[in-house]
Amino acid sequence: MSKISVLPDLFTFPPLLKSAAQLHLRHLGMSIHGCTVKLGACTDVFTNTALVHMYSTLARITDAVQIFDEMPERNSVTWNAMITGFVHNRRFKEAHEFFNEMRRFGVEMSEVTMVTALSACAHLGALSQGIWIHNYIRLKDLRVNVFVGTALIDMYMKCGVVDKAVEVFGTMRLKNVYSWNALISGFAMNGRGEDALEAFDMMIEGERTKPDDVTLLGVLCACCHQGLVDVGRKLFIDMERKFGLQLRVEHYGCMVDLLGKAGFLEEAHELIKTMPMKADAVIWRTLLAACRIHGDTQLGELVIGNLLELEPENGENYVLLANILIRDRRWNEVEKVRKIMNQRRIKKVPGCSSIEFDNVVYEFVAANRFEKETMDEIYKVLEEVGRELTAAGYVADTELVSYDLVEEEKEGTLMHHSEKLALAFGLLRTPQNCTIRIVKNLRVCKDCHSFLKLVTKVYKREIVVRDRNSTHNKKPQASPTQMFSSAKVVAEAAKATLHHETGKVDKAKVADAAANLLGAASHYGKLEEKGFGKYVEKAENYLHQYHTTHSSSAHSGDDAHGAYPEKRFGEYVKVAEEFMKKH
Repeated sequence: MSKISVLPDLFTFPPLLKSAAQLHLRHLGMSIHGCTVKLGACTDVFTNTALVHMYSTLARITDAVQIFDEMPERNSVTWNAMITGFVHNRRFKEAHEFFNEMRRFGVEMSEVTMVTALSACAHLGALSQGIWIHNYIRLKDLRVNVFVGTALIDMYMKCGVVDKAVEVFGTMRLKNVYSWNALISGFAMNGRGEDALEAFDMMIEGERTKPDDVTLLGVLCACCHQGLVDVGRKLFIDMERKFGLQLRVEHYGCMVDLLGKAGFLEEAHELIKTMPMKADAVIWRTLLAACRIHGDTQLGELVIGNLLELEPENGENYVLLANILIRDRRWNEVEKVRKIMNQRRIKKVPGCSSIEFDNVVYEFVAANRFEKETMDEIYKVLEEVGRELTAAGYVADTELVSYDLVEEEKEGTLMHHSEKLALAFGLLRTPQNCTIRIVKNLRVCKDCHSFLKLVTKVYKREIVVRDRNSTHNKKPQASPTQMFSSAKVVAEAAKATLHHETGKVDKAKVADAAANLLGAASHYGKLEEKGFGKYVEKAENYLHQYHTTHSSSAHSGDDAHGAYPEKRFGEYVKVAEEFMKKH
């Protein structure tokens, strides 16, 4: 085109810039950008949008923001390109903020906007924003296509609201392998391994959807969280033999994690040695963490040698080594590790926790006590919580505090972990009936697990914490009478919906009610547990028959309501009422 002296116009640059982005040709893209300036195309909204997309794709997000800010005119595609750029560059907080700006400016939002915004909400744990998006989709009657549906499932799962994710999955007319992966991985992340395995069976047997390597990774993670070693071993073998999928280093890492946590350290080590590819630092770090859990210092020191050879500048490796030495109280060697880190100027990744309040995401960094004067109130709340928990029996677990300090100093270090700061903020700002949701960039330590669990008990607050491995849901324990009352209410509500054409029974809620029923019966021991189990079984059978009939009639156009008698469900309600009368 340039050779035959044909000048480009406004239609020339967008496809050129898109091609440069796809091929990752940074210098060519910048040259084209220069041409747009020379030829006066830099005021064109389509050219500028293409530039925002290109620089975002090339990981030059600062340049993309500068172009966005200087644009005289923007449209919805421009906003989508900018938000998508932030998400792809893992700048989720900025994506969240830009989405709020987009809302304030009244820019029209499409399904593309919803998918990228939901992805940002998922990573930040911004449930309020995610719920707003879900309601907006309903209000504007946007298509819940496979991409929007999958994004909603992922968001709800990562925020720990499993029931809503399952509900969205059930309403999706079209599901693909990515939808199933979001469901299975979400179950695994939330510690519901059995549900993940059940979903996997339904996927391959009921829906006849072919799994991919991500599916099997999710199922292996589910086995890991539930400690299902034998099931995991079988799935690992079946990947190639039954499903024809090639094992990747991530699958080996998951298997090493499963074996290591279960105490099969030598088997995990042998698996690493027989891998067809070279083990990466993540796998060695996984085995090292298992050695720390089970106190195998000898294997741990062997593993750390391989790890430091692969990643001599990664601070996390030195922290893991120090933790193994601390466990044996080898303080002199811990000091040597610290000196090596100081000499090489190696920094460990600081703990960072975020919490959403009023559509704003707040971040807290570990041990940053004097960051701002406004933090004083948060530290005051945290100190008060510490006193309340100590009175309730809390004792700080100082075993793995990285310095040879006196016990009181160790407790002070633990009290300022980032998730505890975020928790104090949540207690300070959110109402009593609101769930506190926290996202952390590192694993939650053993002491913080105990601390959060006791806060739930003392303050009667539900707390959901997602770290880089899984989601931890701490719920206040209901009394046995409350359990039966809950079972009765949920059962009656589920039964009542059968009288309405649009009514749907929430199987997950009824399963919770059934668990409450058995839990209370087991606690009291006054009413025969088998009798309660019988009613629960009848309720579950009823639901299964109802759902099967309802599903088949949905395809045929018949009304399934009332197809099965409500007697079984009535018996379930009756036994809850019987208990309430006696207690």
